[in-house]
Amino acid sequence: MRRVEALLALVAYTALALWWLWPLPSLMATHSAYFSAESPLVVADFYLIVWTLAWGAHALVSAPWGLFHANAFHPSTLSLAYSEHLLGDAPLFAPVYWATGNAILATNVFILATFVLSALAMYALVRRFTEPPAALVGGFFYAFYLWRYDALAHLHMLAVQYFPLVFLLTDRWLEAARRRDGVLLAIALVLQALSSYYLAYALMLAYAPFLPLALWRWRSRLDRRRLVGLLVVFLTLTTVVVVASLPYLRLRQLGLIPSYNREGDPPPIGLVPQIAGREVWRYLTGRGVGPVGYALALVAILPPWRGRQEPWLAGVLVAMLGTLAACGPGIVIGGHEYASPYRLVLGWMPGFGTVRLPTRFVLVAQLGFALLAGLGLGRLLDGGRRWVAWPIACVTIALAIWSFTPLPTLPLHAEVTGDELPAAYRWLAAHGEGRPLLDLPGTAFHEAARRMYLSTVHWLPIVDGYSGYGPRTPGHLDWLARGLPGESALQNLVDTVDIGWVLVHRNALPSAEAARWRGPFPRGLEPAGEWGGDLLLRVTRAVVQDRRANLLNPLRTPGGVPLEPLVECPGALRLAAPPPDPWPPQAPRQVQVDVLNLGGRPWPAFGFIPRHLVHLRACIGRPEEPPCVSLPIPLPADVPPGGRVRVAATVQGPFWAGPYVLDLRLVQGEDGPLAHCGVAPLRVPIRVAGRGASPPP
Repeated sequence: MRRVEALLALVAYTALALWWLWPLPSLMATHSAYFSAESPLVVADFYLIVWTLAWGAHALVSAPWGLFHANAFHPSTLSLAYSEHLLGDAPLFAPVYWATGNAILATNVFILATFVLSALAMYALVRRFTEPPAALVGGFFYAFYLWRYDALAHLHMLAVQYFPLVFLLTDRWLEAARRRDGVLLAIALVLQALSSYYLAYALMLAYAPFLPLALWRWRSRLDRRRLVGLLVVFLTLTTVVVVASLPYLRLRQLGLIPSYNREGDPPPIGLVPQIAGREVWRYLTGRGVGPVGYALALVAILPPWRGRQEPWLAGVLVAMLGTLAACGPGIVIGGHEYASPYRLVLGWMPGFGTVRLPTRFVLVAQLGFALLAGLGLGRLLDGGRRWVAWPIACVTIALAIWSFTPLPTLPLHAEVTGDELPAAYRWLAAHGEGRPLLDLPGTAFHEAARRMYLSTVHWLPIVDGYSGYGPRTPGHLDWLARGLPGESALQNLVDTVDIGWVLVHRNALPSAEAARWRGPFPRGLEPAGEWGGDLLLRVTRAVVQDRRANLLNPLRTPGGVPLEPLVECPGALRLAAPPPDPWPPQAPRQVQVDVLNLGGRPWPAFGFIPRHLVHLRACIGRPEEPPCVSLPIPLPADVPPGGRVRVAATVQGPFWAGPYVLDLRLVQGEDGPLAHCGVAPLRVPIRVAGRGASPPP
């Protein structure tokens, strides 16, 4: 690919990306742009990703040895590993962040760059097998489609620019075995794998059919240099990924990162076959390459096939595999669920059980469809006049965009940046002395994520945090702090966790609680500044009964009970009161459950390292069916020998009327049900009345 040709393609894709993302390019320093901002989960995810990218850029130049010990979820260590690390995105995000300190601007430049570079990378891949006009169309279909447009809030899923380069550089290495191609292949693989674990798994799925076909294509040239070179590249990739995964393996060992194929767990909503299948169908019918792309892909796969050098078969297999993987563990056809190859991958690929949204693997399908679309147009234009090819390519792109219409208007959201950032945080940036910060009051998860973003101003350790697998410490510490500024609450707090600052957002408090923060304050809680409704206090109170090492001790609970599997656990479950009779359909009701320890050893139950904690599972199911599934319900305290702990369990009623059982059982982390050591499940017959006698057949 010539430099002038590449430059023209870069200009064309940049212009297209600016139009596609408009009006965001006009307000990149102060606004974000994404859909579904009314959803707290989407907002929280956006701020989490921005914080993650900013923390990575900050840590790489300030303390790279502490990269995974991020500032959220204080006093947790390895807190970056509660979510994706996104290190592979640093080359596109970090330079702007280092230059400006504006995480929103750096995020928007990153988004724009992913569109341009993804299109350019696919252009380079298709260009290897056909002419520039067809390559331009292939790049368009890879970067510009509605599923990607909808995914702006989850911007780490946009960074797919290395996929086509991996294919291209693999083919070039097998052809000529140039050292430069081998080095670039290793870099592309590593950056793509480090961009996201979702994208790393997607890369494996896409590469699985492509590599064998490439090896077959260049089988006459295979020699020791080529094979050893590939081995070195794969060993390099494996080494880097394993090293970057060590913090996740540690959290997995402690039970902080769950697996979604555990017995007794309900599947995340994204793994429900009906829901995943509906999303895949939506992608195939209206969020992918569209009718123009499918028509060109069909041209690419039509016979004759003999003697063709372009990787059309790889495109077919990649598109098929991506579609199947996006359906998740089951494929629903005609109301019947069939097993998917996804389950095979689930069994042998490490960490794959933590995937919650397999529909994101439509990215793999799009790779295959875009490659085929480019090859298909190249086949149509083959042998034709060159002066006609460019207008045809432009008309093809215009028709594809028309098929996407109506393109929804991209909503903008004003973000707090620069001098508009809260004055208290800006003061802490200069005077915080590295001491941990507690924001009060505690808040909902999306506001906690926004506090993570705001912490990029000062980078002090903060108690708040949001992630897919965060610990429960923020809620516990907020509960301890509710008695502030009382003397005993302050002492209890500093004895439990190291806190240097308390920032009280009085405007977020009820008037009666806000009045408590007018002073006077106990010894060791000193006002440091006041900005409108924000009151900042320095914590200098001395520790009296030091329990700080117990909060996240991996060997014992905060109450001192060893975190280890229970071998003998004689006990029982009892209902403190009869359940509702009848139970209202679809109604949540709270039941009080007594957990009795009839043995001589305490049971670990209250803590923040889930590995061996005893918890309750409660759900309603049919008497004749296998035990129902439910989320774990934590116990409020360790269960003492010869004692009991009462648990309030909220259980959702079924939709259909009829006889059911309330199923209650104790489970110890991932060690399994306590039925194996002495606590039998409690199954209480109940009756649900209301909507109908039985479910439809």
